[in-house]
Amino acid sequence: MIKTFSPKFISPEKFNEFTFSKKRHFDVFLENNFDVELFGYRVDPLNCDLKIYQDLLVYSYIKLNVPKGSKILDVGGGDSRILKIFKDDYECWNIDKLEGVGNGPTDIDITGYKLVYDYMGNFNPELPDNYFDLVFSISTLEHVPLDDFETYENIRKDINRVLKPGGYSLHCIDVVWLEPIVWTNAIMPYFFEKEKMFNSFLDLLDVRKDPELFIMSELYYSKNWQFTTGKTYDEFGKPFSYNFLWQKSAE
Repeated sequence: MIKTFSPKFISPEKFNEFTFSKKRHFDVFLENNFDVELFGYRVDPLNCDLKIYQDLLVYSYIKLNVPKGSKILDVGGGDSRILKIFKDDYECWNIDKLEGVGNGPTDIDITGYKLVYDYMGNFNPELPDNYFDLVFSISTLEHVPLDDFETYENIRKDINRVLKPGGYSLHCIDVVWLEPIVWTNAIMPYFFEKEKMFNSFLDLLDVRKDPELFIMSELYYSKNWQFTTGKTYDEFGKPFSYNFLWQKSAE
């Protein structure tokens, strides 16, 4: 049987495939045991947090594209599983105020990496200019204040400030499909407007029609999210991930 994917398929040049979460992406994650490496167990896509998918995508991208010894920054990473596993092979940084936004943590173990207590977009001098090979975020940007375009622009500029020339910026943002609409924070289309992405922008109403679309299951939502949101799966909507990648100019 000819495999549809190989691990090397996750690359900047091929990132169009990963614009939104797809069921077949788990073929890459699981066939290469990335789930076991990251979490210590075999992931079941039918009973799986959206953040598990997002963590696996970022983990796979780093493993396959970012050389060991590189400098990486997690934006709003909280108790970052990515940094915990990579801290011995990369110079790892996290920027997070740890205020518990989005049900996030307020206290974490930062052994092995550096934490800056702030928000991206505040141009904190603790984050050096032109320093990082990769800046990434997982389930963070949807918590930025809605329609605050000044904040959107400050975040974008701050990310590019700290990136090395030629460095990459990778983000996974939560999106919710609640028929007949699909909701996302406007920071996502704003970034597509302002940056030249490796992947093309896809209309969210078209994305929902793709049979390969991976959404968090009602089973997992009911057990793990409903007590926080206070809404049923039908009331809240179907969560999936929208992902994008850009590169800072090398000039």
